[in-house]
Amino acid sequence: MSSHRQSHQDSLESKGQGFGSVLLLIVLWLVVLASAIGVVYSTYLSRQLFNEFESLKREENELQVEWGQLLLEKSTWSAQVRVERLAKNKLDMLPPDPAAVTMVKP
Repeated sequence: MSSHRQSHQDSLESKGQGFGSVLLLIVLWLVVLASAIGVVYSTYLSRQLFNEFESLKREENELQVEWGQLLLEKSTWSAQVRVERLAKNKLDMLPPDPAAVTMVKP
């Protein structure tokens, strides 16, 4: 009877080891699956951020062009010749007589 008990006990122990191996395999499989999902999500976010970056670069270029146009417009509006012409034609202003100008020395 002792040998029968021993073989039954060995059988239970081998089943326990098999269960542990299966459990370990399942856990490792779940870890690999989670890692794969993480890689896919990371790739998705990376592509999304890259698209946003490219869109912002295009917007930056458009704003740089607009800024250049505004600087050109500003220089046109503030040109000395234009200011003098507007002062003379719209405000009836004339340059002062040189004899009436007093130079102030520091």
